[in-house]
Amino acid sequence: MRSLLVALLLSTTGAAIASVPAVSGFPRDPVSLSALDSQQLRIVRRAGAQCWHSGQGGLGAKGPITRACIITGSEAMIASLKDPALKSFHDALPMHARYDEYRPAYFWQRLVATP
Repeated sequence: MRSLLVALLLSTTGAAIASVPAVSGFPRDPVSLSALDSQQLRIVRRAGAQCWHSGQGGLGAKGPITRACIITGSEAMIASLKDPALKSFHDALPMHARYDEYRPAYFWQRLVATP
């Protein structure tokens, strides 16, 4: 039973790693990445505010309904802007940080191209 669980875990981990999008399609300099990060954070914060005002939870609510509302709202706003650099940057962020309106700058700083 234990070996079956380990095999299942390894197979899902491999599939998750294979589905990570390539980091490309956006500028890799610090100034541009900082601007993209600010723009993406504004979109996530706006989606969170719209979810709160639509009754999907109170301030700081982190329930599944609120998270789903923020995810769908953010994705819809990103798609409506039709900015390929912003979309690529958004997709390059890890899932746990992509919709976090309080994420640190670490996530865009790790995308800076090193010479």
